[in-house]
Amino acid sequence: MAGSFANGMGPLRGVEPRLAAALGDILARPGSLVRAVTAYLIGMEMGVAEEAARAVACGIEYLHTASLVFDDLPAMDDARTRRGAACPHVLHGEAVAMLAALAIINRGYAMIWSGIRHASPARRERAGEWVDARLGTRGVIGGQAFDLSGWRGEQSASDVSEVAARKTGDLLRLTLVLPAIIGRGTDREIQLLDRIGLLRGLAYQAADDLKDVLCPGDESGKTGGRDAELGRPNLILAEGFQATLRRFKRLRQTGDRVQAKLPGGEVRWGMLAPLRVTLPTTPQMVMVPVAV
Repeated sequence: MAGSFANGMGPLRGVEPRLAAALGDILARPGSLVRAVTAYLIGMEMGVAEEAARAVACGIEYLHTASLVFDDLPAMDDARTRRGAACPHVLHGEAVAMLAALAIINRGYAMIWSGIRHASPARRERAGEWVDARLGTRGVIGGQAFDLSGWRGEQSASDVSEVAARKTGDLLRLTLVLPAIIGRGTDREIQLLDRIGLLRGLAYQAADDLKDVLCPGDESGKTGGRDAELGRPNLILAEGFQATLRRFKRLRQTGDRVQAKLPGGEVRWGMLAPLRVTLPTTPQMVMVPVAV
């Protein structure tokens, strides 16, 4: 999967040199690829042709990667590091970083389309509507807009969770559900996968909020502490450390219960295991309340 991700843009010969350099740097650091691997394996389980499953998986990962480039820009979170290295806008400038992200988005949509176009007309239409809903103004993009609303002193846990459901949850819902839609997923399987994607996304965001406050950048691989500095939605800022930790554990347990309802059990759905996020077992992460 790493090779497909790195080579998904095709040869960069003839591309404007600064843009090619930015694309090369971004694609050389693919992260965990957990979304891509999970989408690919679900697609294979659902009877999707291998080439189509790989295209959808890489397309989703490309869209996720581009969202990180935009998320780190000075106009957004103004981060300096991501995945243990300098952000693209730090290395190549804001304009080139944005163009690179747009190129990756364009390619991501093209790969997704190449993966879903061989599905039946009804499933292809449903898949297109799902992609639009999860990524559009009521999905990831809408969630990012709410993220930038200026939340100092105005946060509630429910509001923060709503942003997380769009910004993080919708991308995981896309990851789990899209391969099932274009394959032979039943309505019940699609419904359960959708619920799991939301719960795992909310749990992931709760864990990320804990790490943002408590983990230095050299441990998390990205610039930390930005939520408090910029007035971004953060569960710890909204309800405190212990309540956020309880929420994280509750979301993870609920996700486990929903996942257990999938027909076939762990043997069939083992590819979902990496989405069950855990926290570092350091004392400051699991024991020490933090005043913010």
